[in-house]
Amino acid sequence: MKKNMPTLLKITLATALLVAASPALLQQASVYAQTESTDFAIKLAPLKIQIEDQLLEVPGGKSVDGDTYVGLSFLSQKLGLTTAWDEATKTVTVSAPNKKMSMTNQSTQYSMNGREFYKPLPPVIVDGTTYLPLRLLLEQMGYQIGYNDQNHVVSITKIQENELTLTNKSDSKKITDNQSITINYPQIEGWANSAASAKINTFIQSEIENYKDAANKELSKIGNEYPYTMDVNYQITYNQKHKLSLYFEVYTFTGGAHGFTTHDAHTFDLDTGSELSLQQVTSTNANYKTIINQEIKKQLKERQLESDLLEPFESIRDDQGFYLKDDTVVVYFGLYEYVPYVMGILEFPIPLSAFAAAK
Repeated sequence: MKKNMPTLLKITLATALLVAASPALLQQASVYAQTESTDFAIKLAPLKIQIEDQLLEVPGGKSVDGDTYVGLSFLSQKLGLTTAWDEATKTVTVSAPNKKMSMTNQSTQYSMNGREFYKPLPPVIVDGTTYLPLRLLLEQMGYQIGYNDQNHVVSITKIQENELTLTNKSDSKKITDNQSITINYPQIEGWANSAASAKINTFIQSEIENYKDAANKELSKIGNEYPYTMDVNYQITYNQKHKLSLYFEVYTFTGGAHGFTTHDAHTFDLDTGSELSLQQVTSTNANYKTIINQEIKKQLKERQLESDLLEPFESIRDDQGFYLKDDTVVVYFGLYEYVPYVMGILEFPIPLSAFAAAK
């Protein structure tokens, strides 16, 4: 099988609580850009949460699939985030320095600093109290989430993010009633090294032009007769220690049973403005491929995915897609690359400590 999958094909099948692709969550998110009421339900149960040296019990709940929800009041009372509630629109807004996130009851549409995106887990109102998906929300707001399986405690740690602002830029074009291009992309503002941030901004702008060129070429081929959608969005996965990591989600639809999604990831050095390679982010370990390959094979077995493979996994590519997240490097494979479409984009989080220890 050819390993270099097309770059401009994508349906956003986002997972909110798992780094690895989950068929159950992917099925929940199979309708792209779903904004209508979902009648999503949770079962209320108190949460044990560790914040620094404090062990707290706070209002919370679980979805049918085990996704953790937390009561809105916890965010302002315990984390110091600013929260607001609009009764007329049933909209919650959560704010922190340089960040403002809005969401509506039972809607999978979210807004972060003006950028709209979709996740399979909506906010839920139960008995007059608003509950929000904990990991999805707090990771967007700059927190690292952990979980202790033995004592069932969720740990929340504030990340010391880089002192910069990521401003959303949008570029939309409607060609016909069933043909459109919608693009969102970030630009860095306020970073001390303005030359480095300008270099990164220019790189991102160039990538966006490539997406637009590809869309326009496809439109010139099909004319107005067939449907066409390109939707480009992004996720910031790492913004600390003078590094910035993100991936673009590029969804295209040209008719048929479903659209197609790819992830195009980039990791930057904020001191130089240069894009970093997989070897560079893994402690420049000469054996980085061997370490990653061994870890992927281990996880395939642990996650019981070996029987789902379309072909045996042997090794990552020289141009393997990856991004940074928390204390891991996440290596990913596109739709159909190793598993069937329904299983989504396959991801393998690998601890960065594994590379330093093996040097």
